[in-house]
Amino acid sequence: MRTRGDGEDAARPERSGGRAGGPDAGGAAVAGSARGGLVGRAEELAALRRLLAQGRLVTVVGGAGMGKSLLVEYVAAAVGGSLPDGVVRVRWWDGGRTRRRTVVQTVAEVLDGEVGPGEDSAGSADSVGLAGGGAAGGAAQIAARLRSRRMLLVLDDFDPVRVECVRLVRALLEEAPEVRVLAAGRHPLGLGDETVLRLGPLAVAGDAGQGVRSPADADAGTYTDAGSKAGPAVALFLERVRAARRESTRAGLDPGPAGTGDDLSSYARTGPAPRPGAGTRPDGDPSDLRAAREICRRLEGVPLAIELAAAQAADRSLGRLARMLESGQGWLVTRDAPLRRHRSLRAAVGAGYALCGTAERTVWARLSVFAGDFDEDAAVFVCGGGGLGAQDVPAALARLVLASVVEPVHDPGGVLTPRFRISAAVREFGAERLRSAGETAAAISRHLYWYGHVASTAHHLWSTGLHERATALVRDGEADLCAALTRQPSGADQASTALALAVDLWFWWALCGNAREGREHLLRLLPLGRTDTPVCGQALWLAGWLAVCTGSPDAADLLGQAWRVALLAGDDATVGRVCHVLGALALDEGRAERAIAHLREAADTLPAHAEHGPPAAVSWALLAVAQAQAGRPRDARRSVRRALAGSEPRHDLWTRCMTQYAQALVDHLRGRRSRAWRRAHKALAGAIGMAGAARAPVARRADGGGAALLTGEATGPADGVALPAITTMAGPPGAALVHQLIADIAEGRPPKPCLTARRGPDR
Repeated sequence: MRTRGDGEDAARPERSGGRAGGPDAGGAAVAGSARGGLVGRAEELAALRRLLAQGRLVTVVGGAGMGKSLLVEYVAAAVGGSLPDGVVRVRWWDGGRTRRRTVVQTVAEVLDGEVGPGEDSAGSADSVGLAGGGAAGGAAQIAARLRSRRMLLVLDDFDPVRVECVRLVRALLEEAPEVRVLAAGRHPLGLGDETVLRLGPLAVAGDAGQGVRSPADADAGTYTDAGSKAGPAVALFLERVRAARRESTRAGLDPGPAGTGDDLSSYARTGPAPRPGAGTRPDGDPSDLRAAREICRRLEGVPLAIELAAAQAADRSLGRLARMLESGQGWLVTRDAPLRRHRSLRAAVGAGYALCGTAERTVWARLSVFAGDFDEDAAVFVCGGGGLGAQDVPAALARLVLASVVEPVHDPGGVLTPRFRISAAVREFGAERLRSAGETAAAISRHLYWYGHVASTAHHLWSTGLHERATALVRDGEADLCAALTRQPSGADQASTALALAVDLWFWWALCGNAREGREHLLRLLPLGRTDTPVCGQALWLAGWLAVCTGSPDAADLLGQAWRVALLAGDDATVGRVCHVLGALALDEGRAERAIAHLREAADTLPAHAEHGPPAAVSWALLAVAQAQAGRPRDARRSVRRALAGSEPRHDLWTRCMTQYAQALVDHLRGRRSRAWRRAHKALAGAIGMAGAARAPVARRADGGGAALLTGEATGPADGVALPAITTMAGPPGAALVHQLIADIAEGRPPKPCLTARRGPDR
């Protein structure tokens, strides 16, 4: 192998001989290298070898720190022995001084020492590109020299000289039929014969081949097959931590605190690194493995970030390292990386930023306000303005996708609306650029207004009976909705906008198991917003409702404040909903007469088409239940008819389920068992439909009698509080309550005096 000096020059060419050996790409063992070996890339390794056998031009594309160069290095070493003329590798360094040679001159320099008998040496490094048409002529000369060669040309880190590489590769494909080209960069070359292999991050948890996730393990973060297995990201991290601590021990340094739950001595005794893709069995301290998983999750499985973090673990416990990563990743650095841009995660990301145009840099910076994935419409709204036209944003976004800065979440060619995301490291770098441009406040404001529009759209979808579409819309934007509510408002008007967003998501908080989170957002924003707006009373009422859902002691105080604000503002809808909550509370406490008084006032006060809460039909249905519990079946029948008189039972699943439950209870009290049994099962079916709309947990009954709805107590498991279904108003009656009524009907028992059914062991 012939190598130019790598201290100052920008390009580093390498020439591998015709029978050079190398790691077996299909082997099970992790081959060693200067950087410690390739972990977790067995599938990509095999795929790349297969693509090279099938085509002449293959490009490995990926974001900063994905391990493109290392993968290409292994594949080149593996296939080099099968090619008579070996491998020529050219790496373009971005950390040296200004390059002194073009790409074709650099390739020619490698070939100068390999001129065979009878070959013309006129195309040497000093003459290539200087005659015969400049750069185009130089590419033609290289192609002519390689016309009879069978070899692999590797163009690594070609992004700074992509245009020259395209010209050279095109000439080789046309004139040198036995030359294959393997390229690695952040952007495809864009040639017609090109096959692109996109390299993504390593999986943090085991995939289908490394362990299957079971529902019971979802919260614990464990994966099971024959036993629990960690993903390749964790395997890489633990391997590098072992190496770093061994190195520290040899250097006489403290390898980190022992006996604190963060010592990896157990892992150091496990022998050689695991096979690529085989994962690491958690046979050490479970707290170590949990910390390693958390670190890799925060680093999003990016190999460079994982290796930089592992280097920091030489003198830190894993628990401390995980806590340090909560504030960001930009501080991760090392002095040992051969490439300057690999010495810190920030430098690796910044190298891609330096290659972007002005429009792409502006869009990149403004995209940093997104906390999760987003669609093109959101990007256009947030990133447009300030000298960048809205019509220019989609093109800049597409170029960032091609440059592996923005990742597509949904296939743009599929039936789903294309969505995009950026990694945490890209987001941090973009946020720095945004602050330096003084545009942070404007971008955050536009982000808040856009997601206020998203929340309003979801509210209207829910109100028209399109529950699944409403919850899907919120679920897609959940991270950014939460970010919009969490950021500190710049003033009272912005706080009121955030409050309106939170109120529009009333169904998401109360009916989909997120009551505690919603209450915290409301209580934080209420003191910051304006008190002379209708949204203030609505927010107080919603906070009181969610306080009831979570069993908080401040529920009565919040409802009292909401009552006073609503009376002063003449807001009948909020007054009626406060009465509804008070009636449900009284019913839960067994005070039927008080419940009837509150619920009747709620039903009479609520306007026909009031928004942001349960419709009047729900109050009428709950009033019927209270009257039935109080032994007034005739009054209960009249209340049920009032509930059915409106349009809500026909399109609103919650109202229909509640009304059917009330009808079943009234029929049961009147002795009409057959009709009561049918209506109770319809109520159960409606409850199951609500579970599907909210994506709540659904479990099968042991007797096979259907799905047991657990959403009635949906706030309970999320918040750790056992709550009655109707009192919390968290959707339709819970499964335990409906099944209890069905059992009472089947056995001819009178209904229980208490309406609510607490969560049982079947939960």
